[in-house]
Amino acid sequence: MTTETSTDCPVTLRLQDVLLAVTGMTPELLFGDSAEEFAPELDEDLQLADDLGFDSVMLMELKFLLEQHFPELGELSLPEILPSLHTVGSLTDCLKRRLSPVEAV
Repeated sequence: MTTETSTDCPVTLRLQDVLLAVTGMTPELLFGDSAEEFAPELDEDLQLADDLGFDSVMLMELKFLLEQHFPELGELSLPEILPSLHTVGSLTDCLKRRLSPVEAV
């Protein structure tokens, strides 16, 4: 289990917004059964294709929204990030890796 730092939280919260926008799900459906169960943590084991229903169009929308919600990353190359688009956890790790050099400057 990883420990979240203060720089992780904005990544997680912004990624939540992106996933909610792309999937069209409510926070309750995506993160818990009721508003009381809603937590700022993402289920890192959720499969983008199998669990969230991502298809090629949704991947393009995801890329576009990631660029909007994470402008410090600039334009993303889908072929470069595609290997990271299996689970929510792998996507989160990819974003944190890409943001590390940006935040260190």
